[in-house]
Amino acid sequence: MNASNFLNVVLALALLLTITLSGAPFEKGLAHGRAFADKVARSLDTYAHLFRRRRELSWDDARAIARRFAPVFTGDAAPLADEMRGIAEGAGRTFEDILALNLRTEILYSAHGDPAACARGGECTAFAAVPPATAGGAVLAGQTWDYAIAQREATFFARVPAEGGAPAMLLVLEAGMVGGKGVNGAGLCLTLNALSCPRAAVGLPLHARMRRILEAPTMDEALRRGRAGGIPAPAALTITAADGRCVCLELDPAGAEELRPQGGVFAHTNHFIGPSAAARRSYEPSGSTLQRLLRMEALLRSKPGLSPADAEGFLADHGGEGWTICVHPRPVAPPDPPSAASATNYGFVADLAARRFRFAMGNPCEGAFVDLPWPHG
Repeated sequence: MNASNFLNVVLALALLLTITLSGAPFEKGLAHGRAFADKVARSLDTYAHLFRRRRELSWDDARAIARRFAPVFTGDAAPLADEMRGIAEGAGRTFEDILALNLRTEILYSAHGDPAACARGGECTAFAAVPPATAGGAVLAGQTWDYAIAQREATFFARVPAEGGAPAMLLVLEAGMVGGKGVNGAGLCLTLNALSCPRAAVGLPLHARMRRILEAPTMDEALRRGRAGGIPAPAALTITAADGRCVCLELDPAGAEELRPQGGVFAHTNHFIGPSAAARRSYEPSGSTLQRLLRMEALLRSKPGLSPADAEGFLADHGGEGWTICVHPRPVAPPDPPSAASATNYGFVADLAARRFRFAMGNPCEGAFVDLPWPHG
């Protein structure tokens, strides 16, 4: 198979994993659940295993935690609860199952349950590059997603049309979840790095917060939504706009700290790096997150005039010491199944100025980046 045919096959497969979610929130969820019931089942199986192995929590424990959060879905967040109810009906699950799934970050990486058992944040190398660091006025943002390879089977793309003042969106989702990374028609890109802390709070869950951010029509509104209300999960959310603005919100229950590019480039992995990091973090950064951060920062500063092709190469990089940006599965010990191994499940690069979104499923070094249609409207 020549390169052109290979890319056509990859693009066709990506389009098969794409669904348009329109109509009332419940209808969006119903379409999601019906189309990808098998993928929702995969997500539930994956997180039941991770909650048990990493936090010593049963699925019933996870549902009990989820019940504490049901009251936060009021006002502007109420439609997301309706969407989760639709997913539950479409996939033949309960609302509490889907709510617990949407709380996976809070359950794994904060102090709900046993604080001593908090998992370490271990997913993603994110970056942004804006003028003057880029060529031709490009505004670049993207990341890898490193996690249990079982979730490759649960990944899909949701296209949400513009409605009610919210721009159109292209979301990269784990089945059963209402929010994730992606881009919108207003020229915003959102990336995520998981962090960890032994504090707990009840507020709008991270993945619901991410959906609300990408529903924002402006950068200022996206930042307001990112900071708003109680923050229950530690995370770094980097919002990049087509006009070259870029802000990373390092979040934990104590609040939000804003970080910005230096010299037009920015990178984040899975530990707090802001000026208040020493006070906010709870664990010493692991070797993996430090190495990946240093390597990405070095790549971003390795040449003037960065291009989208350069960024794609960075996500496929195997340089540096120890853990690399493009992570391949490492053996796991029983009773974990092979699918519990962590690896890079995908990478994407958005050129916001050009309204271009490029995605590679699996390890970027082994596959191909293909263009997915930008959300317009």
